[in-house]
Amino acid sequence: MEEKFFTYIKEYHTGKEKAVSSAYLQNRLCISSRTVRRLVNQLRNDGSPICSGDKGYYYAADREELIASIRQMTSRIKEISKARRGLIKALEHFPDDSDQLKLNLDDKTEEE
Repeated sequence: MEEKFFTYIKEYHTGKEKAVSSAYLQNRLCISSRTVRRLVNQLRNDGSPICSGDKGYYYAADREELIASIRQMTSRIKEISKARRGLIKALEHFPDDSDQLKLNLDDKTEEE
């Protein structure tokens, strides 16, 4: 399915002006929204220039489109990080008196 998805979006949705919504991709390719997100993520991880914007997903037509998508993603990362810090701060309101549960809240991933 990954190759089919990649071929389709590259052939029919190259450039921001041809962006397509997740709902459209779901209907066109008979897949779920979760599958769309998984495929986009996997393709990006593999180095494919699959971008997203207000109107949906698209294959980057040029460097500027790719940079714009990277900036948008960076902005989302910063907002998620702020929300995460707020939730960690909220832990003060939920003390763990049992001492049985220790959460590892540092920024290391499981792979490190």
